[in-house]
This record gives sequence, structure tokens and C-alpha cells, in this order.
Amino acid sequence: MRLDHADTSPDTTEQDVNDRITFLIWSTLFFALAIFGKLPGLDLLVSARYWRPEVGFIHAQDPVVVTLYTWTPWVGRALLLAMALFAFAAPAIARALQRRGHSSAAERCAGPWRRVAALAALAAALGNGLVVEGILKNTMGRPRPVQTVQFGGPTPYVAPLRLGADPEHHRSFTSGHAATGFSLMCLGLACGPVWRRRWLLIGIVGGSVIGFGRILQGGHYFSDVLFSFYAIWLSCELVAWLDRRRQTPRPAPS
Repeated sequence: MRLDHADTSPDTTEQDVNDRITFLIWSTLFFALAIFGKLPGLDLLVSARYWRPEVGFIHAQDPVVVTLYTWTPWVGRALLLAMALFAFAAPAIARALQRRGHSSAAERCAGPWRRVAALAALAAALGNGLVVEGILKNTMGRPRPVQTVQFGGPTPYVAPLRLGADPEHHRSFTSGHAATGFSLMCLGLACGPVWRRRWLLIGIVGGSVIGFGRILQGGHYFSDVLFSFYAIWLSCELVAWLDRRRQTPRPAPS
């Protein structure tokens, strides 16, 4: 008698790992919401470690921190523009490669490479451009650490996930710089399970390093950085879901 065995191919196993990571990230999101709901002053404890009354935020002028602050937006914009331009120009590039006899490269350019660029550009524009810069920063009105009275500023502290009174001048929630680093995960949306997981890790590391620099400067609280990650990750999940829907064959009309 022949027994049917479950699919244990490497691709299936790797996808199972990614599914568990997705579940873990959802779990940490709800945990973070609960923690900051119960302990709204947690951000003050973190930022206070890097502030002194006589000097302010003690690492604000560190050369590495300043370099990250200065160059992160430019690098992020350049990468987004490059991905968008490549997605648009890929068919023409593929035809040029085909004429030169590079058939394999032409197929990859018009197929998987273009899809990687298109999904990455769309997810980054949605997450960093619309959600973080367009919506959250323009509506939440949270003062930055350097603007709050606890750190020598004129404005009362506003807890995370609560609305402040002046969104035009108080744009701490969430961190755009950290979101730019986290957006590196967008490059894995069209990849297989292994490389998608690697790009997720690269994005987490990049956003965390850049975000930590902004905490050291007094430009953002810990929660600003943390929820930037979720804003980008949720945007990536939405784009990936839409892409799967697009590729799913529709049933023929009866």
C-alpha cells in the first residue's frame, strides 16, 4: 500500500519558516500596542539615557550619527528612483540585451528583475512616502524629544499613538529616517522565501541602526522607530498580497 507523504520540499519548508516569522511579527505588533498603552512613558526612560541637562543629547553631534542623518534621505530617494526607472525601462533594456545576443539576461530583465524593482518601488512609496510621511507625520502631532519639557524643550510630552495639538511643527511619529532603512525589506518582495527573509533582516538592521541614531540625536523616541518598522512591514505585506492576487488565475466564466 502506497502512503501519501506531506510536501517537505526545501521551498515548502522555507515558506513555513517565513509564515512563522510573519506570525511572530504580528504578535510583536499587538504586544507593542499593549506595552505602550500601559506604559506610555517608556519612551522617556529610553531617551533619558542619552541626555544630560548641561549638554542635551550627548551623541547628537557624533560624526557617524550626523552622517546617517544627512545621507539616509538622499540614499533612500535615489534607490526608490532607480527602482522606479528600472521597472519602467526594463522592456527597452531587455530588447537591447536581446539584440546583443544576451537572451538569458534579457528574460531576467523583463521578468523577475523588473518585478523586484516594481514591487520594491511600490511598497517603499506606499510605506515611507504615503503612510509615514504623508499620513502619520501630518496627523499625529507628536513633539520630538528635543521639543519636550523633559529634555529642555517648551512642549509637554505626548505619548505614542495619541494625537498632539500641532502636527505642522511636531512630526516625531513615526521616524522617516528609520522607515527609509526598514524599506530595504521591500527588495525581497518578489524573491523566494530565503531571499525574502534575508532582505527582511537587512531592512530590520538598516532601520534599527538609522533609528538608533535618531534616538541619540533627540530627534525621535524609541516608539517612533519601532512603529516605523510596522508601517513599512504592513505596507510590504499589502503589496505582496495584491501581487499574489494579480497572479492568481481567475476562474473562467461559466
